[in-house]
Amino acid sequence: MAINNNKISIKDVAKLAGVSITTVSRVINNSKHPVSSKTRVEVQKAIKELNFQPNRLAQGLINNKSSIIGVIVHDISDTYFSEMVKGIEEVTFENDYIINIYNTDRDIHKELQAVNMLKANQAEAIVFTGGHLIDDFYDQQIRGYIKQLKQQGCYIISVNPYPYDIRDIDIGNKLATRTITEYLFNKGHENIAYVTGPAISHTTWERFSGYKDALKNKGLIFREEYVISGDFTFEGGRKAALELLNRISDITAVVTANDATALGLMWELKHNGVNIPEDVSVVGIGNIPETKYAYPPLTTIALPLFELGKKIGNCLMSKLLNNKVILEDIDVKIGLIERKSVKNLL
Repeated sequence: MAINNNKISIKDVAKLAGVSITTVSRVINNSKHPVSSKTRVEVQKAIKELNFQPNRLAQGLINNKSSIIGVIVHDISDTYFSEMVKGIEEVTFENDYIINIYNTDRDIHKELQAVNMLKANQAEAIVFTGGHLIDDFYDQQIRGYIKQLKQQGCYIISVNPYPYDIRDIDIGNKLATRTITEYLFNKGHENIAYVTGPAISHTTWERFSGYKDALKNKGLIFREEYVISGDFTFEGGRKAALELLNRISDITAVVTANDATALGLMWELKHNGVNIPEDVSVVGIGNIPETKYAYPPLTTIALPLFELGKKIGNCLMSKLLNNKVILEDIDVKIGLIERKSVKNLL
């Protein structure tokens, strides 16, 4: 009588291989107890023949490992985050790790709950893919969680500098906005507006700082009235465009804090009869895939998000599988992508 695959147990594997349940367990969990090569082959053959799937939870209890990697994202609908997560998952999936993605919407309580859940489930690693949140209560709580996680042996990586004792990857936010603003200078633009991101995100302030640094280096006066609030979203870009219409005659170009904002801004400006780049030039940051298909295609700063995700995945696997840290090898190289959204005034 055939065995129902849904009910196959370790006992069935042991019976077919002609060994004890303990021996099967040792093979499955790579125990330090010696198992002969011949016996190991027989057990593995039986596992394959029966299509036996070990209980991951039980294995975790035995090995004191959960095989869980938590990835904290601020907006999973933003291609910036989804591209990075795809890169991480491509590497970790091959090594049988479970990726738990937490979309927090930059809400301090959701983010704290996510980290606390990962702590409770003994996550082996956590990746913060966005800038840290600027809030005193969040700061106090997250410091405590991180301390406890590290005591549990959890390995923590952040993309963008965090004010905590964890591994940071500098993605070059200041450099990105400084570079794209200087590009506009080289095209003859000086009256340049800027659309920010959400105030709670440290990434927002890093990128804003790069814009102001570029103005200072050029010897231009920073003008508060040229700064418009945004939130890193397409809809936020549309709202910024409506505000920008009141001063459109005073400026020649707009730097946006990310590509999603730029795309929303362009859509709304065109809807209101403003031509790009004839009437105003627009640039972004990120080089998400949608920027190639905008009308006109968007000039932006490329951040290698998918490749960065793969490098983070390799770093995690090196640490979790071999206890080696290769984070120092992660080098984020930004690049200017020149398309058709900027008018040359020279």
